Amino acid sequence: MCGCADRPVYSRRDVVVGQSVELLCNTSLTPDIMWTYDSNGGYVDYIYWNGHLDRNKPRLSVKFTAVDGSHSLAISDAEVNESGLYDCYDGKGTRKAGYQLTVAGMNLCIVRQ
Repeated sequence: MCGCADRPVYSRRDVVVGQSVELLCNTSLTPDIMWTYDSNGGYVDYIYWNGHLDRNKPRLSVKFTAVDGSHSLAISDAEVNESGLYDCYDGKGTRKAGYQLTVAGMNLCIVRQ
């Protein structure tokens, strides 16, 4: 057996460099949430915790929607190095959402005449 049922499921999001993307996390109105980022290298970066964003991530923001209790992680002007796994946890440490974000570069073809 592979133990596949124990592996977290990720929703895939694909964007192109420069696009903005929003990752939704329904936390049932829990104010203590956490967003993490893993670049697939095994190192987890805590990008949002205790109500604060990592100050080294100026293009990130977290939007709270009281109607449905969601905390969306918004990434503006996405860059290729932001590809990876994003996880959202509630205040009890329960994983509420996971995304596999792929930011693709644009191919520019210059034709000379």
